[in-house]
Amino acid sequence: MSYVALATDAFDAMVRFYGEVLLFPVVSQWDRPTGRGRCFDLGCGLRLEILDNVRQKHPAALVAPGMRTHIVIEVNDIDRAWMTMPPESPAPQTTSWGARLFQIKDPDGIPITYLQWTRDSSAERSDISIRRQRPDAPPL
Repeated sequence: MSYVALATDAFDAMVRFYGEVLLFPVVSQWDRPTGRGRCFDLGCGLRLEILDNVRQKHPAALVAPGMRTHIVIEVNDIDRAWMTMPPESPAPQTTSWGARLFQIKDPDGIPITYLQWTRDSSAERSDISIRRQRPDAPPL
């Protein structure tokens, strides 16, 4: 996957959130009468493109994203990532499935989960990945 594109009616708020709150660097942007957008580098080769739906020649009828869209950002240090968030951001929690995480929402209500795998879970995930690649591996 190269990038994810999100159309929004709240372009300025979304751009401020991803650029100034989450501190993702801008890799490209455009502003013309029939459209504007900004592309952010989320790391690990993934980019997020924010599109101004209001400026489109034929704006889409946007629906609430609900839980259909969910952005997950894996980090090496969850506590460090959390320290850069707004003060009202929930503290990281430890899960039963081997990760530490916290979740915030962007201005459109899209959940963004910051996730750090624990050592135990990364070894387990690696083992599962290897077993899935082998044709003689038993089912999980």
